[in-house]
Amino acid sequence: MKNSEPSFSFFLESDLNEIYQRSKESLTKLAGKLVLVTGAAGFLGRYFIATFQMYNMNNSNPIRIVAIDSHITSRKLSEDDFRRKDPNIEWIYGDAEIGAQLPENFDYIIHTAGIASPVHYQANPLKTIDVAVNATRALLEKAKELNARVLYFSSSEIYGDPDTNEVPTKESYRGNVSSRGPRACYDESKRLGETLCWVYENYYNVHVSVVRPFNIYGPGMLPDDYRVMPNFASSIIAGNSIKVYGTGNQTRTFCYITDSIISMLLILIEGEKPDVYNIGNPKPEISMLQLADIMNSYTESQVKIEIIDYPKQYPKDDPNRRCPDITKLMGGFKFTPKVELEDGVNRFFSWARENYKYI
Repeated sequence: MKNSEPSFSFFLESDLNEIYQRSKESLTKLAGKLVLVTGAAGFLGRYFIATFQMYNMNNSNPIRIVAIDSHITSRKLSEDDFRRKDPNIEWIYGDAEIGAQLPENFDYIIHTAGIASPVHYQANPLKTIDVAVNATRALLEKAKELNARVLYFSSSEIYGDPDTNEVPTKESYRGNVSSRGPRACYDESKRLGETLCWVYENYYNVHVSVVRPFNIYGPGMLPDDYRVMPNFASSIIAGNSIKVYGTGNQTRTFCYITDSIISMLLILIEGEKPDVYNIGNPKPEISMLQLADIMNSYTESQVKIEIIDYPKQYPKDDPNRRCPDITKLMGGFKFTPKVELEDGVNRFFSWARENYKYI
């Protein structure tokens, strides 16, 4: 991958401002606090860091941050990214587990670190398990010692391929997951990570909430992430055909990044009791072929859509449907996703068209 050009941006400023404006009342509760963010250079981690920085730019009592990333799958940051000389941020290169060995007294731990892309976790199965299990346990031990509040990033993958009667899927669904197979290293390690959170919550009184993201997308997703949105966007921008894996009839719902970060901040800061929450937008549930058509409509010269078999580096046992029930999130925090799919895709594709040429 090429180094970024000066005009490359991970974000749309309007998105960051939207997150800040909708979250600033909650963010005041982090003023003067010390927050550890693992996976800080990843897709979600970057948004947390940027949101905290926006808060600090507008307030005199800053949120202090320790940011850790090993760059196994994330893009390495240039000297100018995130104002690397920001005195309120300490950047550490290394594994998430390092956070548990630091002497700082953290008030909050946001554990976003993980290898979530199917292509990447197939290539790094043991590392995938390590960050979801061993790093999680170490950070929970740190939280127990410090009485820190934790937000653990699980995944909708813990549900596996849900029974059709369990779609939309509630948090109470126990899942249909194989312990053997190309997705198991990710699915099962995230499930065990959740079990560790439950143990530390119930045996050691650690305030740890779990979020299960469902297909979050937006500016900052890079082409080599190998997720469906950047895959389709990079093909369209290059003038190549859109390649849809499998039958193309598998369905998903998509949640734009602003809604996702806002809901996660609410859970981290405002949650009175530890709990587990689906993070997503339940509407609309669309097939991958429909998504290809929608994204293709954002270019004047539409490209061809091809249905192909799953490539060797991508696991074949793709769940047929994935759609969250977010009743608990909506009821507990009076939260409703605001960005509709067409608007979100337009924002993402407009960003990708301007920035993918620098990658």
